[in-house]
This record gives sequence, C-alpha cells and structure tokens, in this order.
Amino acid sequence: MYVFVYGSLKLDCSDHGLLDNSKFICASHTENKYTMLDLGMFPGVVKEGEISRIHGEIYDIDRETLKCLDDFEGKWFSREMVPLECGIDAWMYFMEEIPEALKEKAYPIKDGIWTN
Repeated sequence: MYVFVYGSLKLDCSDHGLLDNSKFICASHTENKYTMLDLGMFPGVVKEGEISRIHGEIYDIDRETLKCLDDFEGKWFSREMVPLECGIDAWMYFMEEIPEALKEKAYPIKDGIWTN
C-alpha cells in the first residue's frame, strides 16, 4: 500500500526514520487542492481553502509501518485516500485539530511545499 508524505516524514527530514523499511516510489503532488499550514516544526494539511496542490513523496509501506504512522500522527491527524498526479492513490494525513498552542503561529504555505 502507498502513503503520501509532505512534511517531517520526507527524505532528509527529522522523522523520516519511520519509513526506513519502506520503498520510495516517486515525488508527486495531489490532484486536488488543499490548504497546507506551516506549524513550525511540521506542517498540516486541511481540506478547507483549496489553496494549492500538496507536494510530497510516495512510499510503498507495510501494515506495521502504517500502524506506526497512525500512532505517530496521533489525535491531530486522520488519514484518507487521495489521488495523486502520477496516477497512484495513496493514504495522506489530514489535520483534524490544530493544537491551541500552535493556532497563532499557523500560516498557509501557498505553494504547497513544506521545507524544514
């Protein structure tokens, strides 16, 4: 199964180690537009706003890795299948709740590309 990552799980980012046993497929972006928010140490994507396509990386993962990612993303994120411009459908994490401490710091990333 495939997962699409756009933040701290990307190659050369702080949490990429969670994908060590996964196969990189390619870089891509979402077919649909969403709103990416910079929250400081990591980004979040929400469905409201439709500002831009989200850019990231696709990995082929196993069920154990998916469970680890679900635990890592915690209560603030939930995953849904999204179509990507390369023709693959993949799991992507959407922000369900912006933590109170980060709300004032959050701002939109207009090009949909988060850099650490």
